[in-house]
Amino acid sequence: MGNLRLFVGMLILWVILLIPIDRYFFKKNASFSIRFLYTCMPNRPEWDLPILTSEQDGELDTVLSQEFTYFAKGTHCYAFMSQDRKYIIKFHRYPSHMRIFPWLNHPFAYIFDKKRMRTKEYNLKRYDYFMSNYKSSFENLREETGVFLLHINRTDHLKKMVTLVDKTANRYRVSLDDVTFILQKRADLIYPTLEQFLARKEKHKAEEAISHILNLIVQSCQKGYVNKDPVLKRNYGLLEHCAMYIDIGDLMQSNEIKRPENYIPHVKEVTADLRAWIAQNHPELMDHYDKFILCLKNP
Repeated sequence: MGNLRLFVGMLILWVILLIPIDRYFFKKNASFSIRFLYTCMPNRPEWDLPILTSEQDGELDTVLSQEFTYFAKGTHCYAFMSQDRKYIIKFHRYPSHMRIFPWLNHPFAYIFDKKRMRTKEYNLKRYDYFMSNYKSSFENLREETGVFLLHINRTDHLKKMVTLVDKTANRYRVSLDDVTFILQKRADLIYPTLEQFLARKEKHKAEEAISHILNLIVQSCQKGYVNKDPVLKRNYGLLEHCAMYIDIGDLMQSNEIKRPENYIPHVKEVTADLRAWIAQNHPELMDHYDKFILCLKNP
């Protein structure tokens, strides 16, 4: 009897200690868990996408022949970078009530807890918002986003695997048919890239990059798209001096933004931080920025 009590006591102690240990390693792994990539949400026909051509299929095989290492966590995605640093693959991060076996977390709270119920309603709206934006921007802003492949609904035709390496060096083989992902060309962040150009005395390249950034926003507006999270320092990038959107989840359609009287002030608003950065750090670029804006007003 004494041995049984000792065993039960040690088991309880082990369970009590296991919870904080698990949380410690979870945080050390940048809050990444492979099960967050899999959803119980049903497929929706409006999010179906075309099957790859044979050429695209071969190119995808080449890209996936390398490992992808943990890179960053955004508000709604985990990002992994390819070994050659040319590609980023992003996986949509599903909240607990949208994952496979949703009852593993808060099994009753989403039914009875009003706060959890509001959270669930909010998450469902955000889910619709992101998936619709993913598909729309993939179809209409392919060059502006550098997206090679988008996959939303579960399928059985890709038949591709990718190797992921997390922050603590664990490896996973993931079937791309089973997850929501964005495969995108990797772009460099704007401000560090501009600093590199100027450190190398390549002012003309910095000016070209600024023009590309401004043109990206103008052309997107003319196509009827606006970025609802227009933070230049993290959501925009430069790829071989061409500007592109890094985050496509907040690219929304807007017919009103197509009109010059709407998109010109929008361009100035979105790039206000860029102008401030130029004024503070590299005033020699100010004339180039101002001339571009002036040309918008007086084409």
